[in-house]
Amino acid sequence: MRISPDSLLRRSATAALTAVLASVFVACGSAGNENGSTETNSAEPQAPTQSSDSVDVDKITDIVTNQLAALDLSAAVFGVWQGDEQLVLGAVGESPIGVPATPNMQLRVGQPMEPMLSTVLLQLGDDGTLSLDEPIARWVPDFPRADQITPRMLANSTSGISDYVTNPDFLKAFYANPIEGFTAQEIFDLANSRPPLFEPGTSFGYSHSDLCLLGVVLERASGEPLGELLKKRVFTPLGMSESNLMLTPQMADPALHGYTNERGVFEDSTFWNPTAFLNSGNMNSTVSDVGRWVRALGTGELLPDSVFQEMMAPETAGLGPLTAERFFAFGTAHLGSWLFMNPSFGGYNGVALYDTESKTTIVIYATLGPTSNADTNNTVPIASAIGALLLPDNPPKLS
Repeated sequence: MRISPDSLLRRSATAALTAVLASVFVACGSAGNENGSTETNSAEPQAPTQSSDSVDVDKITDIVTNQLAALDLSAAVFGVWQGDEQLVLGAVGESPIGVPATPNMQLRVGQPMEPMLSTVLLQLGDDGTLSLDEPIARWVPDFPRADQITPRMLANSTSGISDYVTNPDFLKAFYANPIEGFTAQEIFDLANSRPPLFEPGTSFGYSHSDLCLLGVVLERASGEPLGELLKKRVFTPLGMSESNLMLTPQMADPALHGYTNERGVFEDSTFWNPTAFLNSGNMNSTVSDVGRWVRALGTGELLPDSVFQEMMAPETAGLGPLTAERFFAFGTAHLGSWLFMNPSFGGYNGVALYDTESKTTIVIYATLGPTSNADTNNTVPIASAIGALLLPDNPPKLS
């Protein structure tokens, strides 16, 4: 299969986000069984017991199982919560192939890590460690236009820095050896080898480069490694004991194996180096921990009320294709009342959703099969169907 910048763009975190916005604007914890919830964990899942009078959780598992077959996916792990009540936590398919998947498998988190960076940024802004609107020249003086770019712009993808993920030189190096990985400086060199997209703060252009640079700014402003910042300020307060920032291809057992055909052959991509998306998704976790994070994000659990309101505000509306109803800010896409994250990397596809009105959380990660379409995020139709089942009057509009 021919590899092109556009094909990787569609597989990256840029992909589904851009597609969702474009469709409107023309334009990545151990399994629990609490609160009477259901857990399934076989290639042919057992029928779950009812955990809510108003939700038929059997249908949630049926949606995942049927879509797994229709899309030729190898395995999926998933969880659904209403408030803090876990409705279902399950796994279907096989991972590794031939072994039933289980809900407690480690996975590559991807984009849900991005609003974690924004949460830490807002915390540091609130305690006076930095200012969201001070030029980043204080911490990265040699970065081009550092005297014009602010941390807020990095968090909102309004800096204009070119996205290194779409750079043909990145694609060539990545696909030649996806295990090797990248340093921050190598990523910055790739980003700055192409002209800026626009003047800082004047438009919107989702860019992994922004998130990589934001992570470096957070480290230098706080004097702490990013992994320690996330552990201290996010993982530990939320009890996310199965979550870790990764700078190597390592994954703990049991691992949800990534599979992909994007290099022209069906292969195990579990150990592709996550630093290809440094600071924008190089984190391992479980579906339970991701669900815990998404609920905390949606309720502002880690932020003072005034700061949380700032995080949720449509401050980017009017930039590029963004509106007050469909916008991207502080690492999260807002689609009406739904918060949307769409991780996709090296055979892992995922969606994390949170409805701010009903406090419904949906998290699903899946891995590709031999004939899966690697040019799309295959979990989007699954999450959409679950959302429509749970909230037929306010389904997530992801396409």
